[in-house]
Amino acid sequence: MKGWHRRGFLLGLCSAALVAGCNFPANMYFLMPESKEPAGYKRLASEDKKKEVKVVIWTYAPLETREEFVQVDRQLAEALAKQINEMSKENSEKVTVIPPRKVEVYKNQHPDWASLDPEQIGRYFEADYVINVEIDRLSLYEPQTHETLLRGRGQFLVKLVDVKHPDESPSPKRFTDTYPNEARFVDGSDMDRFGFRDVFLDHAAKHMAFLFVDHPRRDSKLND
Repeated sequence: MKGWHRRGFLLGLCSAALVAGCNFPANMYFLMPESKEPAGYKRLASEDKKKEVKVVIWTYAPLETREEFVQVDRQLAEALAKQINEMSKENSEKVTVIPPRKVEVYKNQHPDWASLDPEQIGRYFEADYVINVEIDRLSLYEPQTHETLLRGRGQFLVKLVDVKHPDESPSPKRFTDTYPNEARFVDGSDMDRFGFRDVFLDHAAKHMAFLFVDHPRRDSKLND
């Protein structure tokens, strides 16, 4: 009987489309759920939809003298947390990222935080995972343009630590991001370096979140 109900529903849609003078396949495209691209590294959400998964984002950047990169690790953590929380909510997944400001308080209380074991951090926050991001390289300017043209490039080492089962943690993954793509650039006279830095880090955070959350397939193809 279920088959007949489903068939009747589709025939009803088809009839409605014909009455409206619309193209049936085109309208069906909008009625069908959007296809998802699986997480590119490790999906954070549990298979048990009732189980909440807690995540700590632990970022590190080498000392940088350029003014525009001061506290860039903190800014990246904030942007990545926001993206993971929003994408997980859209997927109706119970994934919660510990607020990065709480992680910063912990760092301030532990001057040797850079040498701490991520598992220790995860246990402190009672988290299931720690996303450890090392910022290897960042640049905002197109080479040989005397810093007049802006194009962000970043190289990161991403490691996911399974706090409760550290031996099951996946191998670290190299992640790179460029904004805008190689066919475009941003004129430095149209946007200052700090504003462009914010836009670039948001772009990098969104694509980094794709490593951990299923996302619309169309989004994964967008680089601009």
